[in-house]
Amino acid sequence: MLLAVSGGVDSVVMAHLFSRSGYQCAIAHCNFQLRGEESDAEEVFVRSLSASLELPVYVRRFDVEETCRDKGISIQMAARELRYAWFESLLGEQHYDVVATAHNLNDSVETVLLNLSRGTGIKGLTGIPTRNEKVIRPLLFATRPEIMEYASEHRLSYREDSSNIQTKYSRNKIRHDVIPVMEMINPAFIETMNQNMTRMKETLAIFRDAVDRTREILFEEADDRIRISIRALKELSPVHTWLYELFSPFGFTRAQCEGMGKIMDAEPGRRSISTTHQLYKDRDYLMLVGSHRKSFDRYYLDSPEHVSHLPFPMDVEVLDREKLKEIPDDNRIACLDYDRIQFPLTIRHWYHGDYFYPLGMEQMKKLSDFFVDQKVPVPVKEQIWVLASGKKIVWIMGYRIDDRFKITGDTRTVLLLRFQAEVAPEPVKESI
Repeated sequence: MLLAVSGGVDSVVMAHLFSRSGYQCAIAHCNFQLRGEESDAEEVFVRSLSASLELPVYVRRFDVEETCRDKGISIQMAARELRYAWFESLLGEQHYDVVATAHNLNDSVETVLLNLSRGTGIKGLTGIPTRNEKVIRPLLFATRPEIMEYASEHRLSYREDSSNIQTKYSRNKIRHDVIPVMEMINPAFIETMNQNMTRMKETLAIFRDAVDRTREILFEEADDRIRISIRALKELSPVHTWLYELFSPFGFTRAQCEGMGKIMDAEPGRRSISTTHQLYKDRDYLMLVGSHRKSFDRYYLDSPEHVSHLPFPMDVEVLDREKLKEIPDDNRIACLDYDRIQFPLTIRHWYHGDYFYPLGMEQMKKLSDFFVDQKVPVPVKEQIWVLASGKKIVWIMGYRIDDRFKITGDTRTVLLLRFQAEVAPEPVKESI
């Protein structure tokens, strides 16, 4: 088991408890380098803690601000994305089953209040789940004061994150400004909220059971697809909520589910495509077809030296430009200007709305239009992977690189990639 330890009191208490339990554990620490010397001091502290508990430790440094710039996301989102991607790779590389995080009951209550402030359904009122695939949260039963009491009783040292007292973040505003007011109204507010979250979980279970039973009745499996009567769907009320609950497990967003009403009233052939499925109208029915994509279809290439746990074999080379005598004409090989690439690179399936600048062109082109021009069959198209640097697509793997990353006369270093996917076209020659 991996223990995600920041150095704060929650994670230190968790590490202490597990070290006494007899479980085989290791500590994983992320240094996001956002607070300069304070971040480095936390890393030193965690390494020392690991030694005192006689636990192996893995430490990774991240450039969060660069990821924010590349992807146009917040610091919190970038840190979370980088953190869990690294945990995922560590689990596989070091053969651990799960990663434990130190979220507590107060964190769960804060999450519910955040969800309420932003708008949410029943699920958003259930708090933080105790388990989410390979992530477990063993301290959700304990309040923050109880954790502090344990640390004091066992004389545990820990680090205070200075950013936790700043109220510029929404969660901190709720922690320091909202919850104290609620506790003035009800001193047992946290425990009351815990009871509310338990009721919401039970309500959600009943709700999901009703949805599952309805899905079982309406969704008729035939060969490799599912057939749903449009007439039966229209009899459900409220129809938009039913459509979302019935189809969201197949990767469809709320907006897509709301648009299904138009598909039901449209001419046959109209369709909607999610990350994992296609839905199209066939006379009096909606037909649901799997696109054979894996549920976890996002992988990261952290550096040229770190290539593992990809869904296909991949070779990566970094070489001086003069050592590349000629550019291979195999479309499974990409030769890119290394200095224009920003790691980590993302490998994922393409989505509708994606675009790139095809090699040799100065104008952008939607990937969907590119595939039409290339006459790529739908079953093949759904399995195509793209390599992205931040928000920019670098390579439609097996087809064409983006013109912005090609080798030019100014190129000094080349990033050469070779891959063999399950689906790839025959090699074609392209001029560079």
